[in-house]
Amino acid sequence: MEKLDSLFVKHHREVLIQRVTSEVTSVIADELRGNTNIPMDFPHSLIQEAPADAKMNMLLQALSTHKAISTFYSVLQAKVPNLVKELEHQDAQFVVSHSDELIQKVNPVMPIADSLKAGKIIHEETYSKIDVASIPQNKMRKLLDALSTNKAKSAFYNLLKDNAAFRVLVEDLKRQGVKQEIPGSSAQKSSEVLETESRSQNTEIQQMQATQKRSEGKQITWRNESSTIHRTKIKEMLRERNLKNIDSLYFYKDEKYMISSEESNAQVYIGMREDGIEVAIKLITKNPKNNNDFENELKLLQNKNLESKNIVKYMTFAQDNDFYYLANQLCEYDLEEYMKSLRQSEQNNEKETTLRSIMKDMLHGLQVLHHADVIHRDIKPGNVLIDLEKTARLADFGISRKLEKGKTTVKTKRDGTQGWEATEIVNQPKEGSYKKSSDIQVAGMLAYYILSDGKHPFGDPIRREGNISDGNYSLDIQDITAKDLIEWMINKEQDKRPTIDKVLNHPYFWDDKRIREVLHSLGNKEEVENYKNYETKNKELYDIVQKHTEGKTFFNWKSKAPQTWPKFSNFLPNDLLGLLRHLRNALTHNKCLFDEEKMIDEFPDFLISLHRLAMDMSWEY
Repeated sequence: MEKLDSLFVKHHREVLIQRVTSEVTSVIADELRGNTNIPMDFPHSLIQEAPADAKMNMLLQALSTHKAISTFYSVLQAKVPNLVKELEHQDAQFVVSHSDELIQKVNPVMPIADSLKAGKIIHEETYSKIDVASIPQNKMRKLLDALSTNKAKSAFYNLLKDNAAFRVLVEDLKRQGVKQEIPGSSAQKSSEVLETESRSQNTEIQQMQATQKRSEGKQITWRNESSTIHRTKIKEMLRERNLKNIDSLYFYKDEKYMISSEESNAQVYIGMREDGIEVAIKLITKNPKNNNDFENELKLLQNKNLESKNIVKYMTFAQDNDFYYLANQLCEYDLEEYMKSLRQSEQNNEKETTLRSIMKDMLHGLQVLHHADVIHRDIKPGNVLIDLEKTARLADFGISRKLEKGKTTVKTKRDGTQGWEATEIVNQPKEGSYKKSSDIQVAGMLAYYILSDGKHPFGDPIRREGNISDGNYSLDIQDITAKDLIEWMINKEQDKRPTIDKVLNHPYFWDDKRIREVLHSLGNKEEVENYKNYETKNKELYDIVQKHTEGKTFFNWKSKAPQTWPKFSNFLPNDLLGLLRHLRNALTHNKCLFDEEKMIDEFPDFLISLHRLAMDMSWEY
């Protein structure tokens, strides 16, 4: 509420200076002083002794916090209630008179709804109805319907005026209203006209300041010069004579400054925020579909639950009559470009480690989304960006969807990228039933793309969609642990795919420390300790162990174990369970030999089978 009170005072400042009498101003100042809302170092006597037309101005300058201004607003309501009601009525008249235009042109809606909910202007139930509305126009209709008082409409109006993206719209509608003598826009004691009159003596100064600001905008300075890949282009762009300026964003609309990939339909340009921070600016043409996608993406990017080093960072947005301008953190590459640079690099010895790290980053980004009940729906190389620190970040949430509370599926129009869609989506040509597992299958395709240096598990583009539909894949990869993970992820059957947490707990991602933890944890299970004659004492465990032993490299492991290994008990089973117990004993009692002999590497499929055994037995570790 403090913020909304502050906005009312801010946008009616000149009217208050003009119309609140000297005596009332002195009374308000005394009450505020008693509440210690005016800074103690401010000479209170100056307000009392100031000329009548300067008192209110000095008082407002002394209010430095939202709390102080909100207190001022409360006192103002008590001392001059009719003036406050008059100004709220004028604001409300504007909203009512221009409701049709506001419904069509205000987008995104949810940031305004967020502020109104925080200020207790709308209730949680109303907010939810606005949130679930299908298109921005319906969201606005529900929001406006909820503004039942002049005070509520005034709060909405002041939020619009305070938003740089909507300020131009408000001014345009006011000008149109004056011409058409629409209430709320006319010159009859309008607060806006009084504002204009009170400022007339400063017009020349303000014009000079505006000109200076525009000039400064064109000569904006790159503050941190952090980007390496885009450094030359950024410096060239800043030398351009006619930089395009939309609110706080600056860019030059020329193909040489475009950084979106050829496969992308989006126009993304190198740009700069007015504070000198480089950004990537995505231009989104205004139309009914894009309006909805843009609001959806903006809401997700502003969601605190999605803040992560593996999710692209939102910076700001702006809009004009034709486009939305979405500004995100400027990254160095997309995934395809980065892999190309790795191929060309002379320092190729760390390539495998780098690709594994990129794959893990991408999956961690997906984990953040899924934990927030968000389905990405468009995972592909172009939507994975690599930042300055070589960290991968998921991007582009225009068609992502937030699951409703308690739901696991969202039914919506098929809208992904051909060749990067799950089997169940390919098989439903018009409307798809998307689950988190749909993302998992496509993330598995992308994981293989990363580890195979650009190949797709379902083949070339011509046959790809048919192969996805039929579940026909081919994995040309040497690392059997990675192959096991990818096969699990790209399974044709939705319910057989892992969750994202299970993906990241797969042996492919286990380092030496994690392997030791797993061996200790599983090797110390009561069922494993009691291995003698377990085939008769625990038939369920025995059957599962045999399933994960037959045909593996460690089948009859006792006869294959190197002579240098520690001696083992004759009672140890000659299967997965026995090998687990033996490795656990070696790690516990003879760690140096365990490390020197690299015992864990002797049977490359051991960890895969151990992982499956633990899942089948529901063992936590």
